[in-house]
Amino acid sequence: MMFEWINLTSEEINQLDRSLPVIIPLGLVEAHGPHLAVSVDIDSANYFARQVASGTGVILAPGLPYAFADEMREYPGTLGISATTFMSVISDLCIRLCQQGFLKIIFITGHGANKAPCELAFYKVWEQYPKFKGVCWNWWSDCGITGIHHADKGETEVAAAIGTIIYKDRIKDFQVKKPWHAIRSRHELDPASGGINGKPSEMSIENGKKVVATALAVLTEKVLAAKND
Repeated sequence: MMFEWINLTSEEINQLDRSLPVIIPLGLVEAHGPHLAVSVDIDSANYFARQVASGTGVILAPGLPYAFADEMREYPGTLGISATTFMSVISDLCIRLCQQGFLKIIFITGHGANKAPCELAFYKVWEQYPKFKGVCWNWWSDCGITGIHHADKGETEVAAAIGTIIYKDRIKDFQVKKPWHAIRSRHELDPASGGINGKPSEMSIENGKKVVATALAVLTEKVLAAKND
């Protein structure tokens, strides 16, 4: 049984075991081509966080849908914040939890660009709480899963498996030709794609279910290790 922060009273939260990890889902409201709802990233983060928290008996905190809007920020529908603002939000959240005695904080993100600024924010937390233990896991790359790109086959089939809104009749394939250097704006590079990078037309919900199962197994193992640390 997990402990869902948002549904507990202040007194109930105060009675929680301080050695339990707190899981916080991170996403982004972001364009994912013409076939996927902009909720993809927070949907996947919420799904994996809830399933893992339920299976491990840890604490589930409310998710954060407004996070670091990076190279996809100019496509219609994307709502996010700057890297510096995001880092401040992450460090403030961690500090508030540490003030209440919760020193193990696990962020599960459905948006890859959240990882770097989230981890950098930990340094601000350590200034006040040296015993703070924080981590940010992508549900795919940190679980050994490859072949997941923006709104492509892999992300589309996982989205289908967890129940995100998909319009199959609107699917279009688009391969991004990235330059050798880091890019500031995907929209500037290819304004017509809506951020697609791959072949979502080849998606298979059965394969999506297998990927979801793999991610859940790995994340569960990781959280149990944190719980017992």
